[in-house]
Amino acid sequence: MTDGPLASRADATLPGQPLPASVTERFVEAGGVRFRYLQGGATSGLPVILLHGWPTWAEVWLPVAWVIGARHPWIAPDLPCQGRSSALPGKDRTLTAYRKAVAAFVDAVDLPRFAVVGNSMGGTLAIMLALDRPARVAKVVLLDAAGLTPKLPGRTARMYLPFLLPCFVRAPGPKSVRKLLTNAVFHDPRFADGAWVNAIVAAWMPRDRRRAFMATGFALRRRDASVHADFPRIGSPTLILSGRHDAQFSWQSAEEASRRIRGSRFAVIDDAGHFPMVEKPRETAHLMSEFLDASG
Repeated sequence: MTDGPLASRADATLPGQPLPASVTERFVEAGGVRFRYLQGGATSGLPVILLHGWPTWAEVWLPVAWVIGARHPWIAPDLPCQGRSSALPGKDRTLTAYRKAVAAFVDAVDLPRFAVVGNSMGGTLAIMLALDRPARVAKVVLLDAAGLTPKLPGRTARMYLPFLLPCFVRAPGPKSVRKLLTNAVFHDPRFADGAWVNAIVAAWMPRDRRRAFMATGFALRRRDASVHADFPRIGSPTLILSGRHDAQFSWQSAEEASRRIRGSRFAVIDDAGHFPMVEKPRETAHLMSEFLDASG
C-alpha cells in the first residue's frame, strides 16, 4: 500500500468518520478495560502499535498508517478513558495506571515482537512499554513525546490550566477548544477547524469522561509521568521525532533526550506543531517508515 487518500485529509483523523475498507475495528478486554482498537496494513512484517496522545483517539494515526501499512501490520488502540475504550478500573488515572493497562492490552493481542510508536502521552507509554516488555519491543518511535523532561514544562501547564480549570464546573465550549488547538496543538491554525473543534467538544461533554480527562491531565504533572530517569535503561533502537513548532515540548528537549538514549536517532519535522502525523503526515510517515524498515 502506498500513500493513500487519507494522507492528505485532516478530517480522516477524526472519530465518527467511515473507516476505510482495509481498516478493521475490534474490541478486547484487558487489564479491566474494554479496549477498542483499529487494525490494518500488511499481513506480514514487524507489527507496529500506535499509541495516541491525551485526549484523542486511534484515528489520528490513519494518515501515516496508510504508508507504514505497506510493509507492516499495525494496531492503534483508543487509550483507556478515551475514544471508545472504557475507563480504567477504579479511580486511578495516573500514568502508572495507564502503563499497566497498555501492557495488558499488548499481552492480550499476543504479539511476540513488535515496534511501538507514541505521540505525546502515548510517547511516554511507548517508552514504558519498552521498559516493561524489553524482549518484545523491537523498535520505538517517539513523536513529540511527553515525559522526556524531569517534570512537565511550566509553559505546557500554563497552556492547559486556563482550559482545564473551568471544566470543574462545565464542559468546554467551541471558543476555548479552538484556542487550545491553535495555541498548543497545531502550528497551522487552519487545522483547528470546525470539525476538530466539534470532535473535542463532543468528547468532553459527558461528565464521566470529562472528569477522567481532567484527572489524567493533572496526573501528567506527577513524578511517575516522566521517563527522563529511565533513558539509560532503554535498549530498543529508538527514533525521536519532533515538530519544529511544538508549543508544548520543544524540539531542543527532544534532541537532548536523543543524546541520552543510547544509539537513538533524532529528526525535526518542519512546519508542524504537536501533531505532525496530522499536519505533516507524508513527512512523518516517511521518517517512520525509513526507521521501521531498516534492518537492525
